[in-house]
Amino acid sequence: YEEKIKIAFQIYDVNSDGFISNGDLFNLLKMLVGDNLSNIQLQQLVDRTIIAADKDYDGKIGLEEFSDFVSDMKIDEMFSLNIFQKWKIEYVILV
Repeated sequence: YEEKIKIAFQIYDVNSDGFISNGDLFNLLKMLVGDNLSNIQLQQLVDRTIIAADKDYDGKIGLEEFSDFVSDMKIDEMFSLNIFQKWKIEYVILV
């Protein structure tokens, strides 16, 4: 399971700098949700996620923080919007 978390982290760490930044998360989520969320809604979701997962308050998510954030999730949930439901981070999908 730890190896799968590392692989998931590497996917979210778009620029491979060892952290999931606000920009990394925004770009990845934009690919996931497409035009279902406006950029403003998406940025709000990203900001709330960073706040929920960022335990050392440096504005980015390290591997250990990511591991803690997803520790009780199934692997497939790490790659869906379910990752936000864990922390009751609200999002709205516009139809």
